[in-house]
Amino acid sequence: MKEYTGREIAIFTDAHGLLEPTQAALEDMAKRGITEIYSLGDNIGVGPNPSEVLDLLRQYHVKSIAGNSEEYITLGIEPFRTYFNSLKEASNTWTLSKLNEEQIALIKLFPHSIELLIGGKRLALCHFANDVRIDFNAHSTWTYQRGFDFMGTGDRIRSNPSHQFDYTNSTAQLAEIERMIKTYGADHPFVRGYLSAKDDPLFAKKRVEFFDAVVQGHVHWKLYDDSAPTKFYSIRAVGMAYRRDPIDTASYVILREHTEGFDLEEVLVQYDREKMVASILSSDSPDKTIRKFAAI
Repeated sequence: MKEYTGREIAIFTDAHGLLEPTQAALEDMAKRGITEIYSLGDNIGVGPNPSEVLDLLRQYHVKSIAGNSEEYITLGIEPFRTYFNSLKEASNTWTLSKLNEEQIALIKLFPHSIELLIGGKRLALCHFANDVRIDFNAHSTWTYQRGFDFMGTGDRIRSNPSHQFDYTNSTAQLAEIERMIKTYGADHPFVRGYLSAKDDPLFAKKRVEFFDAVVQGHVHWKLYDDSAPTKFYSIRAVGMAYRRDPIDTASYVILREHTEGFDLEEVLVQYDREKMVASILSSDSPDKTIRKFAAI
């Protein structure tokens, strides 16, 4: 019979500069006495309060992973030119203007993945199990989402989309990294992501099947895939609501360790949605797409 150890881990993701839901989630964790807290990245980007959200990470001693929105700051936008347009570039410039030097230095220290041992199970935390520094399009969040059947709740698998993560740290991916560096040259801004991935690979070069479970963000929607030997938990963005999600609740998960592994529970917390909406609508950010993501 499994016995609980008392260790509890809280994880949230994709705050995207939304202060009110992020703060509500962190306050709820504190009330529960949870001190081991992780963010899966994209703490900034698009939303109106990037600086304030980063201050919260420090206040609550959150260990954060770099998401693609943080990579735009550390690597620049050139590695993401196939995804960026003029609006996204202006939005990134605006976000950067809101950050101070200390916050930018903090972002540069964010790791790309974190490994944990919980209840004897090997767990990987990442923004996305395909490295967003180098693989933002071919094996992207959109290709992953399309593997699910969204006629219902979005929780049922149609064609085992987790197979796309087989590419991570594969021979093919390593060869692609070398090919791109050779083609463009190590000094070309476009290959900064490839150089970063080569020097500091996701999961320290381990394949995803090494892990018993992967907890990731990036997708924004709650998608749990337990059809493969490695379980994939894509958790809902902390302040964004889609489809049947309650729009006035922040979301995070708690992992409760026991002698046979861990239980994962999604927690929904009420927050001041009116204040968040007012902050979004009054923001001078050039990118208003956060209105759609926040269901305004």
